[in-house]
Amino acid sequence: MPVFRVLASRIEFFTIEAFFRAANVDEAEIAFYTALQEDGPVLRWGQDYDGSDTEINSVDDVTGSHDPDPSDLDRHMCRLCGQMIRWTGVPAEDSPTRQTIPGPWVHVENESLDEGVGL
Repeated sequence: MPVFRVLASRIEFFTIEAFFRAANVDEAEIAFYTALQEDGPVLRWGQDYDGSDTEINSVDDVTGSHDPDPSDLDRHMCRLCGQMIRWTGVPAEDSPTRQTIPGPWVHVENESLDEGVGL
């Protein structure tokens, strides 16, 4: 089954509450924008996830060209495509310096060949 990457962006709306003593509406608005510009302590920010809007930017078929993503359940299986994967780094216990040598995860094209069976 194909693997698709979906990129989306989310615009989150914030409710800002502030109280000002002012002679009229215009002065209250000016005081609010001044406080907003100065990140004033009188502003109470509340995040309103219900008002958030998510927009999909692109959908791409990445079946043959995605980086391996180890599954939480089986670290040797890519959770995106289900194909076997292998970490190319060296664990600390096998390293001459006793420190982990980082390496990327790679898809395994032929599991038996990758394990050296028959060589």
